[in-house]
Amino acid sequence: MTALNFNGEEIPLEIVFSDRRRSWSISVNPEGKVTIRVPSAKTEKDAVKIAEEKADWIIKQRNKFLERGIAEQHYNTGDTITLFGETLKIVRSEGTASAKISDGVLNISVPKEFSGAEAESVARDTVIFLYRRLGLKVLDDFVCKYSEIENVAKPAVRIRIQERKWGCCTPRNGIIINARVLLAPKIVAEYLVVHEVVHIRFRHHQISFWDEVARVMPNYMEAERLLKEDGWKWVF
Repeated sequence: MTALNFNGEEIPLEIVFSDRRRSWSISVNPEGKVTIRVPSAKTEKDAVKIAEEKADWIIKQRNKFLERGIAEQHYNTGDTITLFGETLKIVRSEGTASAKISDGVLNISVPKEFSGAEAESVARDTVIFLYRRLGLKVLDDFVCKYSEIENVAKPAVRIRIQERKWGCCTPRNGIIINARVLLAPKIVAEYLVVHEVVHIRFRHHQISFWDEVARVMPNYMEAERLLKEDGWKWVF
């Protein structure tokens, strides 16, 4: 761990080297952590120089996160949560750990032996379990639709909690979608499936890839906008 010095401020900088990477990238997470990823052929000095050249952007991103704060989701009666963009009211009670949705209400049950942070953790886990089960059907329908359009074998789809990636295409043409997307409007989930299915044919982000995405989903840029503007809010 090194640091980026900018106008007297010392900003911790994590440098990640990779044999598979051909170019560099910089990311700033909602907690303000700055990570720069570079090819293994680069040195720490090279990475710091890149960060210095992008210091204005880094500061802007950090300030944006500081201004909006960190999104938190709670699971007490009276709280709300979204499912594919639709708001659900939360009602929590004691009982066997479970979660179910009925008439716009997310009913969560937590064993009485749990309290405080432990009870909150149990509630969160039951909600994620429910969301993954419900979300898998929706995502799989999109996968069926777009794999047929792209004339590729239907890939298996999995849902995981991920810190950085919203979605990815595995070396064996499987698809992994970030569970946080289940909180977003359905257009976002559809776009991520389109993005990864198209990657089965186009293993890059060149013009031909984006042309194909636009062909099969003309309104994909609306989903991109939602990801950039509201993605930070979608947390379990």
